[in-house]
Amino acid sequence: MLIPRRQKPKGIMPLPSMADIAFILLVFFILTSTIDIERNIPVALPGAKATESGSKKYFHVWIDSRGDCFVRGARMDRGGLYRAAKYRAADNPDVRAMIGADANLPYRRVNEAMETLRDAGVYNIVLLSRKEAR
Repeated sequence: MLIPRRQKPKGIMPLPSMADIAFILLVFFILTSTIDIERNIPVALPGAKATESGSKKYFHVWIDSRGDCFVRGARMDRGGLYRAAKYRAADNPDVRAMIGADANLPYRRVNEAMETLRDAGVYNIVLLSRKEAR
């Protein structure tokens, strides 16, 4: 008498569950990612031999070649820059401001922005530059 061999159950991957997990991960990454809207401002940064990079959150101020100031993508005059900096300094007294100014901009305009930030209580100011290739 022949006894039939038992076949081992084949491992089957549940595809609907995998699709659900992939969809949930996709939604998670879309919701947790940030969009950098400040890259739309045309600013050609001056070069430097060495630059310091940091991962802390800063108060970004961009100044284009015409001398217009931008904070979070919004164009501001000197009074608007003062109010935005004062708000950030009230929130965090050790806030750091990063100024990205166009390389062809007269330094007088950068100095005016720095003076406005100091008047608003922001004393840690960093000037952005791009690292030159060797």
